[in-house]
Amino acid sequence: MAAAAFCLAATFSFALNPSKEYSVKPDKYGMSYKEEKVSLKDGAMLNAWFFETSKKTTNWIVISGSGDGNMADNIELASQFLSAGWNVAMYDYRGFGSSSEFEIDPDIYIYPQFLNDLNGVLDYLRKTRAVTKFDLYGQHIGAGLSLGVGANRTETRKIIADGPWIGLEQMKKKYKEKHNKDVVIPFGYDKNFEPLYGCDKARPNLKGVLVIVSPQDEMLNPQDMKALRCATQTYVVTSSPSNAKNFETDKNMYFEKVNKFLLQ
Repeated sequence: MAAAAFCLAATFSFALNPSKEYSVKPDKYGMSYKEEKVSLKDGAMLNAWFFETSKKTTNWIVISGSGDGNMADNIELASQFLSAGWNVAMYDYRGFGSSSEFEIDPDIYIYPQFLNDLNGVLDYLRKTRAVTKFDLYGQHIGAGLSLGVGANRTETRKIIADGPWIGLEQMKKKYKEKHNKDVVIPFGYDKNFEPLYGCDKARPNLKGVLVIVSPQDEMLNPQDMKALRCATQTYVVTSSPSNAKNFETDKNMYFEKVNKFLLQ
């Protein structure tokens, strides 16, 4: 299964490609954090890392991964948010990292259970840290989840979506057009939580939505992002070869844009 997932990920952008082992942990960089297990109503258990700034703040941002690797890949991003004055929560979807075992079929684009995962982490923040307002950040799979879930929760303040998917049928069509590949769209995924529909109208609680996109990406470009009607800003990373490289292309400029958006 792992070998198959790796091959598909190498060929098709953003195929689900979980890694169970953490290549590095925050300790290596001298970062203070707590590793906690988040129990979900459906019986799954998620592994999560919580970072709090040295200066007490009620600002929290929740990072949702791209669906490739695990949360260890976003430690540098967590450090950037901490430096900007935000507490950070990171977690692994079921089947990723040290979260509950869950068989991942690389032919399936996304699992509806991931909605439960993000909602579960947000509920856990409310319960354990009395968080009543939070910001959401996600990359590709996690960007779409952040938009869909975030738009449906009144606690959401701002959303940063890096290379988000738009809708399930739209992605199925794109994979067929670009790669002649039939990806499987899962049954049971509530359309209200697809970005296209969750983001289809003004939400009074949302103070802003920043979409980040590369014009060179073969699957999702700035034109596609126009379908997200709740987006208030778009950051086009002109020199990035794909959405998977948006952060790496110019880290200073990337976080300057993100930080400015959060502080507005």
